[in-house]
Amino acid sequence: MKRLLLMVLVCATINALISENASAAGISVDAGLTPPEDRWIIRTQFRYMQRKDDPTPMNQKMDTYAFPVVVAYGFRPDLTLMIRQPVKHRKMSMGGSVSRETGFDDLFVLGKYKLYRRNTREYTFGIASTLGLEFPTGDDDFGSETWDLEPGLFTSWRSGPWASDFSVAYKWNGFADRGKNGLNPGNELSVDLALAHQFSIGEKADMSLTPVLEFNYKHILPDRLSGHNVSNTGESLFFVSPGLKFTKSSFILEVLLQFPVWQDQEGSQLKQGTRLIVGTRFMF
Repeated sequence: MKRLLLMVLVCATINALISENASAAGISVDAGLTPPEDRWIIRTQFRYMQRKDDPTPMNQKMDTYAFPVVVAYGFRPDLTLMIRQPVKHRKMSMGGSVSRETGFDDLFVLGKYKLYRRNTREYTFGIASTLGLEFPTGDDDFGSETWDLEPGLFTSWRSGPWASDFSVAYKWNGFADRGKNGLNPGNELSVDLALAHQFSIGEKADMSLTPVLEFNYKHILPDRLSGHNVSNTGESLFFVSPGLKFTKSSFILEVLLQFPVWQDQEGSQLKQGTRLIVGTRFMF
């Protein structure tokens, strides 16, 4: 817990020290989507995730391909509503056998409310609270089968071509019920920091390239069954994630690579491999 609090403090300090910024920095976190009042943002992504390096003789490996679609709406100047529906395909191999599943993950709804905003000639700084709810609508192979609550906090700093976003969220899995056979997935803490710098391109400067660097930390508690931790569940992960965004008018093309520079799994679990995110955003 001390290590976790130190990491949160360091990320928050870095975010506060960035005194210059650009347009919405983060690629891996949806909380940064903020359309103006009565405007929409649609984000589509392709996400590739891999687990490998089986510590057991079973030689297991898992590849997951996710296709989340996010729709965000500016309900009011201080209130953003968004919905996310992922579709997933998973390939699992063990020894010489291979199995595949495709289906819907759980539906997720998020509200973001502006708590504070300061605009000056030098910078813009904002703080918003977020509250998400995940519904147990997914297929058996992908959904958690529980109602999950996710409160959080999001901050942003913009100045000139620079941008930084910092977010922290805690996902309370099974806050209102228990999963199948009484099993509850472990709660999750996510801490994310994104830094970006925008370069204008084109004769009319109507396009831009934005290098992005994200730092992503996630701590997942072990699953619980009958009040006890389930063995071989729960992990902590820290990713360093470079990326790039191309912007033209209201369209953004984004790419991010997430490198797991540190990870700690409970018991015998597959290790996380490098992740890839390729996506688009469009505002209308």
